[in-house]
Amino acid sequence: MKSPAVGLNTYKVHLDERRRPTLPPALLAEAGIAPGAHEMIAWVDSRGRLVLEDPLALLSSLQDEVADGKARMSVGGELVDHLLAERASDRSLP
Repeated sequence: MKSPAVGLNTYKVHLDERRRPTLPPALLAEAGIAPGAHEMIAWVDSRGRLVLEDPLALLSSLQDEVADGKARMSVGGELVDHLLAERASDRSLP
């Protein structure tokens, strides 16, 4: 089983009869999720394990991975410029 990614604190989350969770304010604060209406992305990570993620955090993660990949491949500038240059030089494309 994976260990917590950020904190080592654990929190009890209660589900009501309609299976709606009540997330403790301290848990949300630790995750940096501001109070108020907030849409989250949810998925099953493994049996018995749910993950909730802020869509902006998910986007930021993806952007970091792309930036790391660009750095590893020594790619500068915008990826779209590289794609367009590759396509322009590909004589097999109409």
